Amino acid sequence: MTDRLAIIAGTGDLPHRIAASNPGALFVTIKGVEVDAPEGHDLVEASYEKLGALFKAMRGAGVGRVVFAGKVDRPKLNPLRMDRVTLGLFPRVKAVLGKGDDALLRLVAEVFEEQGFDVVAATDVTQGLSLDATIIGRTPSDQDRYDADRGWSILDTLVSEDLAQGAVVAGGQCLGIETIQGTDALLRFVGETPEHLKQGARGVFVKRPKPGQDGRMDIPTIGPATITAVAQAGLGGIVIPAGGVIVMDQDEVERLVHEFDLFLDVRGDAP
Repeated sequence: MTDRLAIIAGTGDLPHRIAASNPGALFVTIKGVEVDAPEGHDLVEASYEKLGALFKAMRGAGVGRVVFAGKVDRPKLNPLRMDRVTLGLFPRVKAVLGKGDDALLRLVAEVFEEQGFDVVAATDVTQGLSLDATIIGRTPSDQDRYDADRGWSILDTLVSEDLAQGAVVAGGQCLGIETIQGTDALLRFVGETPEHLKQGARGVFVKRPKPGQDGRMDIPTIGPATITAVAQAGLGGIVIPAGGVIVMDQDEVERLVHEFDLFLDVRGDAP
């Protein structure tokens, strides 16, 4: 094997952003996951149930490093379709399927490392994905800052449950936490909140990694669609940690933050 990178691609723009920054990378799509392959890259189609074939293909292509990028739903696995390698791994996979995302992703990283591949983070192979500490848009009010601190504290409380990367708080009241359904579902739900429950506040969406999670496998991500969804939910802003969240299409994110009179508070330190 060499130092060649393989991009295990899920949905969204991130795999293509990484591919653009790594023109020699092998681009791996997964059967059943709708991903448009970029031009100019060697391609491999993988299957959850044929990991042995994927490992063989990557070794044959000289891959030494692997980055996981994009959204992938939990697979439905059929042992009857598994190759020998995957069948041998199945008991370990089955043991974590009922746990949180971090437990499952740690196992995936562990398996790839056992096969001799170095698992790296998207931010290790592509520059400019995150933001330094700053505030974009309007200045957060004292209520906004209180709600942000409250959301941060709620996420701290949930660490042991391996549950959430996001929470929404308005007027000190938790309007929702991000579960396996994801950010879009959370913000749609929050948008249905009666105004009187917000205690007169607009509300804040806090998005951050789970403390202690494997940052190579699941870096939280926001983008223009997130900004629009926050505005549609009637919230006042977003809080993320500096360097801890991928921000896609940053110029458009900044434009939308101003257009919707929101704030994006990129915090340099935890409250």
